[in-house]
Amino acid sequence: MSKEMIHVESDKVGGLEHSTALVPVETLGEVITELLRPVMQTIGKMLENNTAALEQLSAAQSVQNDRLEALEKQIRLQTPVSGKQVSYLNDAIRARARDLLDKRDVDDSKATVKLGNAIRKAVLSRYGISGLREVPKHEYNVALQQIGMWSDALTVRDVVKEARKRAELAEQSSGVDGEKTPARPLD
Repeated sequence: MSKEMIHVESDKVGGLEHSTALVPVETLGEVITELLRPVMQTIGKMLENNTAALEQLSAAQSVQNDRLEALEKQIRLQTPVSGKQVSYLNDAIRARARDLLDKRDVDDSKATVKLGNAIRKAVLSRYGISGLREVPKHEYNVALQQIGMWSDALTVRDVVKEARKRAELAEQSSGVDGEKTPARPLD
C-alpha cells in the first residue's frame, strides 16, 4: 500500500519565508486546520466585535425610542384644547349652572354667572391652570365629565340664597302698587 502525498506550499503573510512540503493525505485535514486557525480566530474576533457593536446600537436605539415616546407624551400633555372645545366647555359650564339653579327654582342671570364661575374655578384648580384654553387636549372629555358632575352643595346654597335675597329686595323696592319705595326708610 502506497501513501499518497500532496504538495503543500506555505507562505508567511508578514514574513519572507516560503516553504514547500509534501504532506501525506491523512494529515492534510490537520494541515488545513492549522493554516486556517489564525484566519478563523480573526474572523471570530471580528464577529464578537460586530456583535458587541450591534448590541450597543440596539441599546442606543432603545434609549432613543424611550426618549421619543416621552417627548410624544409630553407634547400630548401640553397640547391645549381648541377654541371650539373651549366654547363647548363654557357652554357646558353655563348649562350645568342653569340646571343646578333650575332645580331650586331660581332664575337669575347673576346667580348663573356666579355659579358658572365656581364651576370654572373647580375645573381650573384640578389642572392647576389659569384659563380653560390651557386644559390639555387629552383631558377634554374628563373636564366635560367633571363639569357635568359638579355639585358643591354649599356653593349652590350660598348662590341660591343671594339670588333669593336679590329677588326679595327687588320686590320690596318695586312696592305693592308698582311704585318704587326706598330701600331703607327715611329718617
